Amino acid sequence: MTLKEIVERARQGAKVPIVERDVERALSALLASEDIWRVIDLSQVPVMALVQVLSALKDTGLLDWDGGRLVLTPDGKRFAEAEELGPRLELKCPHCGGRGTTLGPVEEIVEKFKDIAANRPEAIQDYDQGYVTEETTLHRVAFMWSRGDLYGKELIVLGDDDLVSIAAALTRTPKKVVVLEIDQRLVDFIRDVAAKEGLPIEVVQHDLREPLPANIRGKFDTFFCDPTESLRGFVMFAERGIAALRGPGAAGYLGLTHCEASYDKWREIQRFLLDAGAVIAELRDAFHDYVNWPYIDHMRSWPHLPVHRIPGRDEIWYRSALIRVEVVKGPAIEERRYEGDIFADEEAATT
Repeated sequence: MTLKEIVERARQGAKVPIVERDVERALSALLASEDIWRVIDLSQVPVMALVQVLSALKDTGLLDWDGGRLVLTPDGKRFAEAEELGPRLELKCPHCGGRGTTLGPVEEIVEKFKDIAANRPEAIQDYDQGYVTEETTLHRVAFMWSRGDLYGKELIVLGDDDLVSIAAALTRTPKKVVVLEIDQRLVDFIRDVAAKEGLPIEVVQHDLREPLPANIRGKFDTFFCDPTESLRGFVMFAERGIAALRGPGAAGYLGLTHCEASYDKWREIQRFLLDAGAVIAELRDAFHDYVNWPYIDHMRSWPHLPVHRIPGRDEIWYRSALIRVEVVKGPAIEERRYEGDIFADEEAATT
């Protein structure tokens, strides 16, 4: 048995890209943990590709699952050793969680923000919602502040179940904060909080499948969004964000996972950003930790998982990178209307 043979078996019937390195990553994760959610997190292989790899490993006698655990067989352990693979290491800084930043002056709003966030509407599948931990949102704001993208700036947030607008406004540093949000529950919630706390937040109910309102386009210094993970949906969010920026020197922030995005997709996204006149200025992997959403047993990948165990609410397995882009030319965006489903593609796992 060789890596090439395992990949060929995994690719049978697969609609997502799978390469030998994906098998190596999966085996390293399996050497480190027998828990499905931990393996997903550690492997950094898109879920819909990982399930194909796990199935191929089982078919070849290298892996078994029993009692809800993923167990490498003796042959599997010998195979990994022969391939000179070791357990995946996760060496995160215990102070910053691997983000490479501290909260700094944002520490002053931690308790206030957590109290507010505790009453937010629950995430729903209709809009592919799944919010990050309160700590993650606060670190986002601190990071923007540290990069000169918050203090005295005009910020637009595209979709805001994470309440970035509230956390940013609580610092009293942005000149203006505007939110475009489709979910009326969140529109009402953010408006109510802004009124109660005296925050300079304007909330507009808007479906991002439609082009930006004329008074939004080209007016902002910074945008923040956490796009859906389909290539089409991600590009749509990025288009709207970049179109909202004033021009060179303006910055945007986006999140992108390994769980639902192969490096093929990452490559297409990078090409789009370059063509739009932007450059990836910084990337912090696994910056965002997500709270487990209530519809996890209804997500697209659930029937394909080899074992079925609903993780605890705070059992973090879904993470995404923080990507900071900066406009260097233009921007060159021709906004268009997006018809139909923007949430699903072959790599989508959580929709």
